Amino acid sequence: MSYKCALGVVGALGLAVLAQQAQAVTLQDLINAGTPVVAGDKIFTNFTSQGTLPASAVTVNFLDSTGVQFTANWNTLAPGANNSVIGYTVSVDPSAGMVISGANLFFGGQVVVNNGAAFVGETLTDVTNNKDYNLQVYYDGAGGLPDNLRASTTIDPSVTSLRVIKSIDVASNGANSFAALNFVENTFVQSNGGGGELPGVPEPMSLALLPLGIAGLALRKKFAR
Repeated sequence: MSYKCALGVVGALGLAVLAQQAQAVTLQDLINAGTPVVAGDKIFTNFTSQGTLPASAVTVNFLDSTGVQFTANWNTLAPGANNSVIGYTVSVDPSAGMVISGANLFFGGQVVVNNGAAFVGETLTDVTNNKDYNLQVYYDGAGGLPDNLRASTTIDPSVTSLRVIKSIDVASNGANSFAALNFVENTFVQSNGGGGELPGVPEPMSLALLPLGIAGLALRKKFAR
């Protein structure tokens, strides 16, 4: 996939876009800048991060108008860089006349030895209709639950904006076990029907990230043998 897109500043009164070719950027840089990123007709805002892996170790790639990819080395080696809770908001440029009607979650680059496990849980929130959509992917190798590296959901009703919070985690369950994960990707399905003003996007509080982090810990127990 091409990772070329436009970076832009979203003005308070509309989209005042200063276009340039996008480069891979760290999640920490996006958090520090606090500046929306325009990728095709998608607008990404309000990036947040918690967990044992620093946001500076996570690289963010924007996939034109289709989505976003987070790349890092989540692993269970001591001292451990084994989890992240990442949040962001994705919106559609009102001038595109489109809405988000579906979402996909995919991960790859996983390495699991013995009783290790890698998993991602994600909640997508339609703030306007107060509705959540949940996706989950996981890999625990031979002998465990059937591996599932892709998940999809239909967004109904379609929306112009979603708040996304994902919990990325790897776990070693016992001696001589190991797990690692390299990238997590979201893509979005569009359909006609958008337009109008860009919806307001509330700033998330740190506590809003805790439920999914707790869910990640529950998943660890589920995958433990």
